Amino acid sequence: MTSNVFKGGKMYSVPMNDIEHIGYFGAKNGNEEVKGAYARITKLRGRAPDFLFNAELFDFKTRKAASDVVSGGVIHRLTEGYGIAFPDNKTAVFSYKNNVGAADYIGAYPVLVRNGKEETAVPAGISGRRGRTAIGVSESTLFIALLPDSGGATPAELRRAFVSFGAVNAINLDGGGSTQFYAPLGNHFSGRRVRGFIGVWIRGGDIRYVKVRTSLNVRSGAGILNKRVGKLYNGDAVTVLEEKNGWARIAAGWVSAKYLVKKR
Repeated sequence: MTSNVFKGGKMYSVPMNDIEHIGYFGAKNGNEEVKGAYARITKLRGRAPDFLFNAELFDFKTRKAASDVVSGGVIHRLTEGYGIAFPDNKTAVFSYKNNVGAADYIGAYPVLVRNGKEETAVPAGISGRRGRTAIGVSESTLFIALLPDSGGATPAELRRAFVSFGAVNAINLDGGGSTQFYAPLGNHFSGRRVRGFIGVWIRGGDIRYVKVRTSLNVRSGAGILNKRVGKLYNGDAVTVLEEKNGWARIAAGWVSAKYLVKKR
């Protein structure tokens, strides 16, 4: 995996062969912010995701999808055009109305790049420099753009970035105040409750398991005086990104390294 700084955020490039699992995860009751989803999905899969970020556009009042979604083979909405499918939840491919029959599929709002060329159509509500969540693909690479709303990019800037980093196809997801994510090189929490998320787990890395009687606090920095930002539970698996003074940094924050072991 590599990353590039882009407009106050990051553009990640992940080789498809390094993906252990990628998929769509509906929010609890269609109404959940990323912190709650991170804890729930970690418990569901037994390992914290390396990436977790907001996905589809949705109607604030009804919580119904406003861009296409297929989850676990169930069609929530499939009326538009192109999107990214996750066949066997191992790879990501550009697809027209999920014509590959993937269990999980997320539609574009809108398509940013198609067949290596920028798509210039900009639907209502997404112009200007805003926070952006977007994904793209080439034959062998997944690209993830995560830009906090405090900086953000215009659709044209985002399109150009995907092309320059090597994406052949790319789609925009819900953005602005919905932009929220956990990622290896920085998290962003908007507090908005969204309808669904995309989670990515990377193979390899320094994976360790939580070994505690009850729970393990996740803190904003390396030390007990830092703010508690979450919890992990016995048996949870995490990817350790760095260590400092007996503390380990994971995507969610910092935890005491003495409660992490190599084997479950």
